[in-house]
Amino acid sequence: MLVAIAWLRTAASPTPAPQAPDRMALFAADDAAYRTLAIPRTYKTAPDAPTHLLAFRGGLCVRDLGLGDSKKSTGDGGDGKTIMQESGTLERGFVAADGNAAAVIITRYVSRVDLTPGQTSTSGDTVTGDTTLTLVDPEHPDGRWRVTFENSRWVKDVLVLPGRSGVAVTTFLPRNGPTDIRVLDAAGREEIRVPESAAEALRVESSPEAGYLAAELAFRENEHQPERGVMVFDIARGTHWTYTWRYGSDDEPVSWTLQSHGVLSVKLASGTRRFDASGGKL
Repeated sequence: MLVAIAWLRTAASPTPAPQAPDRMALFAADDAAYRTLAIPRTYKTAPDAPTHLLAFRGGLCVRDLGLGDSKKSTGDGGDGKTIMQESGTLERGFVAADGNAAAVIITRYVSRVDLTPGQTSTSGDTVTGDTTLTLVDPEHPDGRWRVTFENSRWVKDVLVLPGRSGVAVTTFLPRNGPTDIRVLDAAGREEIRVPESAAEALRVESSPEAGYLAAELAFRENEHQPERGVMVFDIARGTHWTYTWRYGSDDEPVSWTLQSHGVLSVKLASGTRRFDASGGKL
């Protein structure tokens, strides 16, 4: 009888609900899903910000990082000149596809433009300031690590790699300078960089799992060298290879994508070619 009672109690016990995974998520302030969350105000860094980066642990929000922009414009003259100066801050958040980590980009800048009538030179137009990148995750919502880029560098593209394996960014010197590409590893160290003096980074894509990255590059003009290419990086090994082409050639792709295990799939007019992580044909 006692055995039967014990069995009945066990059978009747409800199965515990699986715990919600830890994750990072990005919301607009007017998003209905965001407004329904009961987040203590003490967890919020900027309650009135237009964008919010949230860290969840065990299904509960443990930090609400408000992200927004600010700017201030002033006019400055003297000696017959008209100088317009703008200073401000730009804040952006980017979340990895697997939700395991996110990057916060903050740029503080001062822009000066000479608007003096009859002035055509732009040599006095300057943009100065600094940009920081902070990697955050549910266990480190205030930052696992932080790096500051060289003075006046702005960030254009940000790709937080899955598996908390690092961040790929393209950076440039305003105004509208060409972009480089650099990869920061899981500890924030710069493992890879292709400077804009060698090639301009146009597009960045990671493999579905951690470990591989591809960047489409436009090389400096040289009639004896390729005009474009896709460089595939094996981040763990620190190696790379490049699929290249010249415009109008049979190798020029219609499109390309980086698949699992670092496989590059290149769609051509004549068909599709696939290459392994080392550049070997499949």
